[in-house]
Amino acid sequence: MIVRPRFLKILFNREMLRLRKNPSALLLIGLLTAISLLLSLSRPAPKPVMNCWIVYANESPWIEQLRRTAQRNKQIHVVAMSDVKSVSDWRVYPQTDCAIEILSEPPSKPVIRFLYPGNDPNVLTPFLQWFWPATAEHFGSTPPFMQQTLPVTGSSRGAVMERLKQSSLTDLMNEEFVATILLIIVLFVTCCHLQVSFTSQDRERGTLMALALSPATPTELLVSRYLFHLSLALSASVVIIGILRPTAFSHLSLWLTIIFASSGMVSVGTVIASLSRTQSAAGVLSLCYMLTGGVVFYLSTKFSAFATLKEASFESHSFPLLFLSLKQNLPLERAPGLMKLAGIVGCWTVLSAWLFQHRGWRT
Repeated sequence: MIVRPRFLKILFNREMLRLRKNPSALLLIGLLTAISLLLSLSRPAPKPVMNCWIVYANESPWIEQLRRTAQRNKQIHVVAMSDVKSVSDWRVYPQTDCAIEILSEPPSKPVIRFLYPGNDPNVLTPFLQWFWPATAEHFGSTPPFMQQTLPVTGSSRGAVMERLKQSSLTDLMNEEFVATILLIIVLFVTCCHLQVSFTSQDRERGTLMALALSPATPTELLVSRYLFHLSLALSASVVIIGILRPTAFSHLSLWLTIIFASSGMVSVGTVIASLSRTQSAAGVLSLCYMLTGGVVFYLSTKFSAFATLKEASFESHSFPLLFLSLKQNLPLERAPGLMKLAGIVGCWTVLSAWLFQHRGWRT
């Protein structure tokens, strides 16, 4: 069906006028922005001492020499790879620590992986100034190793989630984590909560049927609402990211994740509003959706069946993607779960469009 831009503009402007008459929604968005501003102005806590983990696959005379020379530095820990918790091909280390992983040694193809926290690989320098002289003392002036320098989390979604589970609340309260939480709340408020409120209010009053029977088609009505809520979510996200993490503006994976998650939230709101006869019932259903998601996420750590159910939700993919994308500029081909997120959101969008066309705009 053809979507006419003139009608989209009229319907979009109508939603903007309704937002101006809804001070509670604007107040909540402003409150979240104020929280972001206060967090950005707060004095950062002193950085903890960074440790370096020397992780080896097999014992050897070289490993014994590294262990012996590391005894002079309490920040260096030489441990076996089997003693470190692993998720997929990645080990999970404390939040602010770096690691040097000795994956293999001569005579096989020798590989060393240098892992650093955050975005600056130069934090490895003090430990490399110890590591390379100790290595050259054993192998000679040119140690025969292939080297990889990567962020400590790599692009492993499982490792990120394991790090979140092992971290305390104090460890988690950094700018990336706080920004991720605020973004999730903003997307829910602007895309799901407001969509449920506006659509169910129009439906209860019969205004939605009148609009659908006007020259504007139900498809144009639905598309205009998607565009309105996506625009609102992106505007609020720009403010929060600009306050807490302005360096992430250039991260394409971050904006794709926000767009997909916002579309998913609008679709969920449309489904809820289409299935509810009254605005109060729709509000209760949206609250139940949010609480059910939290319960499923918790039970997924205890029971495998709930873990499968969690994987079917787009929130389980959008949260780690937002967190990772705020920390670093992920290449799209290495963004974990991005395609799954797009597929799940696509299913929600088709379902919401079908429900809206068949019963969503009828009283």
